[in-house]
Amino acid sequence: MRLFAFVVLLALSLPTSALALPAYALGSGRTCANCHVSPTYQDEAGWRDPDLAERKCNLSCIACHLSPAGGGLRNTSGRYYGGSSLSMLALQERSYSDLGREALPASWVSAYRALFGSPSPDPKGHDIPSRFEDVKSDRYGGWLSFGKPLGDTSEYALWDGRYADLNADPFLQLGADLRSAYWSASQTIFPMQLDLHAAVHPIEHLTIVGTLAGRGRVAGPEALASQPAPVFPRNAYAMAHELPFAAWARGGIFVPSFGTYTDDHTSFIRQYFGFDISKSESSVLGVELGLAPNYPFASVALFKNLTPVGSDIALDGFGGTVSLGWRDLWFNLGAHGMIRRREIENGGDMDAAGVTYGLSPFALSEYLPFVIMGEVTLGRGPNALGGSDARLAVYHELWWLAFNGISLRLKHDLGSRDLDATSSLEQRLSVGLDVSPVPGLSFLMQGRFLFDSPRSQGGADFFLTTHVWL
Repeated sequence: MRLFAFVVLLALSLPTSALALPAYALGSGRTCANCHVSPTYQDEAGWRDPDLAERKCNLSCIACHLSPAGGGLRNTSGRYYGGSSLSMLALQERSYSDLGREALPASWVSAYRALFGSPSPDPKGHDIPSRFEDVKSDRYGGWLSFGKPLGDTSEYALWDGRYADLNADPFLQLGADLRSAYWSASQTIFPMQLDLHAAVHPIEHLTIVGTLAGRGRVAGPEALASQPAPVFPRNAYAMAHELPFAAWARGGIFVPSFGTYTDDHTSFIRQYFGFDISKSESSVLGVELGLAPNYPFASVALFKNLTPVGSDIALDGFGGTVSLGWRDLWFNLGAHGMIRRREIENGGDMDAAGVTYGLSPFALSEYLPFVIMGEVTLGRGPNALGGSDARLAVYHELWWLAFNGISLRLKHDLGSRDLDATSSLEQRLSVGLDVSPVPGLSFLMQGRFLFDSPRSQGGADFFLTTHVWL
């Protein structure tokens, strides 16, 4: 099996997906050491379970990303998780629960980390804080993070020493998400995602975040010169965070929290309700408030529609979203809703509400390395005749976390843009192999079967995508 995994890795290591993947959060609930060095590593009796208001651990998107809705620039916890748990070869120390899940010989993994990664902590030392009084703001590791914010470290911030040599709370952080894809239907290699991120954290509790995004194209690089503008601001907001109960407030340009933030922007749960992140219309100008202590979460956003860069049509109108639920170690349940008001020529009015769920048998037993996710969303949106139709989008996905850095996934999408017309039903079945050889690099081979529908002809297609993240 290990030889097979290595052959697959070599086959996929050709110039050839991922955003924030909820499966990662579900799969990480079985051990705290996925996201940071255990505080009991050097001080077995020193860990005190914090009061709820002081806890930073949760299974929401904000645990690993600066954006509470997920995707984009990773915080130090997310960078540590990416370096320790998500790849075949690790830069950070593996969680003890992952040591027996190597696809490659353990000696190779150890040799790679010895050459390029951070050293293991000294068990006899005392540089991993187990209480706030032990925190020393002395880590400047990580070549894309620099400096420290003004003022003393907050008890609610990420603590230096808990993330090996990484700078837990940097003044400036840079990053990128770059994805390319080959699609058999168009016989082209095209850019799927070209995002450049930056975050400035001038003082504790305040961060300014920006993402310059390349517009998605189903064509070659020459399509980048077409209209509307090839780039747009996906994020440009100021956020108050590092607050009690993992609370935040942000204002500016962002993609609101709504449903499952899947990496497939063509999924009906994203496409039908205006949250296809390849389009600038998914970003809005507004404010969002939320909190995510373990384990409940809630957020509410109010916004006005944002006119796409390079567009001659002003997208007037307003809207709001709400999300709430519970994300536990082995399951999650959530609900979400949206109201959006726009002129018909600008996309029309849209209302939607839905539920999400997730199950992680992996958190209950190491012999069940699976996670299951799903969403059902109902809504009403505009049609081509100037009226509106009832819409339905259903999504289910099963992941087999076979080895460190190798996963298989099975996904089913079902949807209808007009529930009154049964012939409008669309269905897709996808099978994917996800391989991450080293931190910051992943490949996805995905085959899809499309059922016949009035909107599209049935058949099969194939994607080969590459994701590079910093």
